[in-house]
Amino acid sequence: MRTRRVLARLARLAAVLIVVSTLCFLSLNLLPGDPARAILGESGTPQSVAALRQELGLDRPLADRYVNWLGDILRGDFGRSYANRQPVADIILARAPVTVELIVLSQIIALAAAVPLAAVAAIKRGTVVDRGISSLVFVAVSVPSFVLAFVLIWVFAIKLGLYPANGFVPISAGLGQNLGSLFLPALALAAGPAALYQRVLRADLVETYGQEFMNVARAKGISPLRMAVRHAFRPSLLGLTTSIGVVAGVLIGSSVIIENLFSLPGLGSILAQSVSARDYVTVQGVVLVAATSFVLINAVVDLLYGFIDPRLRKTRTAGRQAGRAREVPVA
Repeated sequence: MRTRRVLARLARLAAVLIVVSTLCFLSLNLLPGDPARAILGESGTPQSVAALRQELGLDRPLADRYVNWLGDILRGDFGRSYANRQPVADIILARAPVTVELIVLSQIIALAAAVPLAAVAAIKRGTVVDRGISSLVFVAVSVPSFVLAFVLIWVFAIKLGLYPANGFVPISAGLGQNLGSLFLPALALAAGPAALYQRVLRADLVETYGQEFMNVARAKGISPLRMAVRHAFRPSLLGLTTSIGVVAGVLIGSSVIIENLFSLPGLGSILAQSVSARDYVTVQGVVLVAATSFVLINAVVDLLYGFIDPRLRKTRTAGRQAGRAREVPVA
């Protein structure tokens, strides 16, 4: 039964990925007019437009182009950048680690701030402390990431000189310098998610604190901190886990502005450069990778639900058994 459930989830995942790949493929073909003419601009000659149409396969039927494109994608061939003639797969592999590290670091910062604030707000709910944290969270969620980025650059880079205002230092040059070059952009990206995580986790913790097993723990004289850590957190993590999965995918798109502000050589910056240069082949490849990453992240989150709260597995099993019982004919 578990194998059947896993196969069903894999089938749904494959279907979603096929839809995502189809939409990414059609993005190039939905350009107004001739895509080759749009890429070359007004300076393109009829000969160069015809050559580019042949290179992109635009002279073949749409179905044939999609089958060939999908086969190339499955082999890791995303085509060649029209701007610099480099393989798009090599461009993505070279820049993806920067974006992944930026997103992971921003998520760590967001969780490090949100979890303790949510726990304190839930324990002190209705008090001045809770209202103060709520006000702070409201400010964090209201300020756009690019505005916060300018403030961070002005304070920590220009005024205090603690961190660089732009540029990226690879890990090979030293972990401290690497993290220093990513701290300000990661902090700018982390503010909004931290506010969201705090709100979601606080609401779930307050609901958990009202359940019967928490009343029993409270009657036993267990300290509030121990109650939060050992009894309240795990049942309250479902909403937070869902939020992390959604936000991690959204941050791939949000990183476009931040990477350009801080001059980081990630996927966001190359996406913006490719759009400006009308390098739609690179745009298509980067968008496909970002969309696929979003789908896979949320698929992993869905699998984690049963491990976080075993009651969900029991509920699903009971639901399937009830469904089979209704299907059995009564003699």
